[in-house]
Amino acid sequence: MATPEFQLKMRAGATPGEVYALEQEETMVGRDLANDIAISDPEVSRRHARFVVKEGIVFVEDLGSTNGTFLNDTRLSSPQPLRPGDTITFGDKIVMTFEEAGLGEEPQVEMTEDTPAKQPLYEQEIPAPVSYEPPLEPAAYQPPAPQARSTRSQQMPAYPEQERKGGFPTWLIVLLVAIVVIICVIAVTLYFMPASWWCAITFDILQGCPLP
Repeated sequence: MATPEFQLKMRAGATPGEVYALEQEETMVGRDLANDIAISDPEVSRRHARFVVKEGIVFVEDLGSTNGTFLNDTRLSSPQPLRPGDTITFGDKIVMTFEEAGLGEEPQVEMTEDTPAKQPLYEQEIPAPVSYEPPLEPAAYQPPAPQARSTRSQQMPAYPEQERKGGFPTWLIVLLVAIVVIICVIAVTLYFMPASWWCAITFDILQGCPLP
């Protein structure tokens, strides 16, 4: 396969639109007229940069210029390979684009009487639109039905929280409290009961009974 030819096209600078073919293995760029590409601009050094073609790949290298060489707005510190469409800037004003030679040029066709005329865009047949079928919507999510509890768990009586934890039943605690209250009431009543009541309860057996 033949090695493709490359070129540089000046986008901004002394001669915008001028094209420089990279036909040699090494192409020198600078302000000095001895360079392969001489650029008359004070921001360009006498020997500014060079392009080297090696195995079909073009490399750009800065030669220690004062204002620097930039590849896609990044200043070069070492040789870098180029791809079509890359922008090389020398200093601040000189801007070139790296591209393949002849890229984008349309071949000139000799028009004759038998050559069909190019059909206008508005007269060209427009293909019918392709029908679009939206994807099927996923089925609505249905949560699983809750599982019924076992019959054994339904038949078991619900005990108070105290029984499940191994404590005394509530009714037993209430009964004990009621007994204590009754005993206290009886004791207080007997303590403050008058002597005549004692005689009546004991059928006058106690000493001093009956009362006069």
